[in-house]
Amino acid sequence: MKKWIALVLALVLALSLTACGKKMADGVYTAEIDDAATEAAYGWRDTLVVEYKDGKMVSASFESYDADGNKKSETTPETYPMDPAPSQWIPTLSANVLEAGEAKRIDNVAGATLASNNAKALLEAIEENGVAGETIQVSVSAAE
Repeated sequence: MKKWIALVLALVLALSLTACGKKMADGVYTAEIDDAATEAAYGWRDTLVVEYKDGKMVSASFESYDADGNKKSETTPETYPMDPAPSQWIPTLSANVLEAGEAKRIDNVAGATLASNNAKALLEAIEENGVAGETIQVSVSAAE
């Protein structure tokens, strides 16, 4: 009897785990922080673009843009003094998003905690409310 109960419980657990993951439709999804979060980030708007094929993430690009469309990853130490430089951590964060494949598994980048947390929030929003081909606005707080 105990073996039967253990088997049933194991089966229920396995079924619940497979039902948890939402399969994303093929396409390109974009999410960006909203105006209030951009203002709090000194005018830089964090943006995440991910592509899914056959329900699997095949590309991920995290970037931050100023009001003129300039990329933070292309700033110089003279124009944006940060250590580590955005040209170093932004590609790493993009790679972390792709490697993780889902928001709750993204590894933070040392020295870029706020951007890492924003990447998680942006991917979570895509997973929950994303529509291929559309850009969604995401509210994030500086405390996240």
